[in-house]
Amino acid sequence: MTGLCESPDSRFPSPFHQYQLTRAYDEMFGAEGLPRSQYRALYQRLLELAPEELQRRQQAADQHFLHQGITFTVYGSDQGTERVFPYDLLPRIISAGEWAVIEKGLKQRISALNIFLKDVYNEGRVSPKA
Repeated sequence: MTGLCESPDSRFPSPFHQYQLTRAYDEMFGAEGLPRSQYRALYQRLLELAPEELQRRQQAADQHFLHQGITFTVYGSDQGTERVFPYDLLPRIISAGEWAVIEKGLKQRISALNIFLKDVYNEGRVSPKA
């Protein structure tokens, strides 16, 4: 599916006036072009912000990251060496159902990692005699 992400009244308010939905999964919008339930409040808030205000907030966050040292270094670049870590100003909102799946997987992987570490560092090793 390709097409613009439209509001329910078929007008296309800023900041989404040039937004294109593709076949890739979109966190904020469903295939019908409407915001997913967990994103509705954020979507409404974004409609109330002027694009310049959103840009100002992004720049303020970038400056804060720079002043706090949340940067990385690129050697041999003409643009300077210190850069702010790339990030998205808009949050990823995870529903309770999605989090339950993620949490289950994390617990499984942590358990497997702990078993592996116990095997590597505690099993079969002879303690040095004092």
